[in-house]
Amino acid sequence: MEHMQIPVRDMDRAISWYTEHLGFQLSNRDGNRIAFLTLPEGPLQMLWQTLDASTYAHFTMNGTDFPVLLYRTNRIHQLHERLTKLNPPIQLYEDGGFAWVLKFYDPEGNLGGVLQFNHSSDTDNIKPPEIRR
Repeated sequence: MEHMQIPVRDMDRAISWYTEHLGFQLSNRDGNRIAFLTLPEGPLQMLWQTLDASTYAHFTMNGTDFPVLLYRTNRIHQLHERLTKLNPPIQLYEDGGFAWVLKFYDPEGNLGGVLQFNHSSDTDNIKPPEIRR
């Protein structure tokens, strides 16, 4: 994957959230229109400012929000502790069998997800989690 794009309503707030709390680095910015964020590993993440109130980087299935973007980490429990202190809405934090799963909303209303695989050397044989209906 080359890059990901997510909508934001307040560019300064979004940049602060991703850089201060999730470890992204701001690599470039075009005013309040677009910002480019990077992590040490992984694709570029672009923030696009929008005034469209119903635009978010997640989708709904059977009434439940699902994240479009999921990141991999080896420090999910530390991230959960950090987020708990910041108090964003956390949708899920559990051991899903194949991995620890953390899903949370950023201040812009986008649902993001983080995975920490339980057997990092065996990620090719991971079966997707059951979808609850």
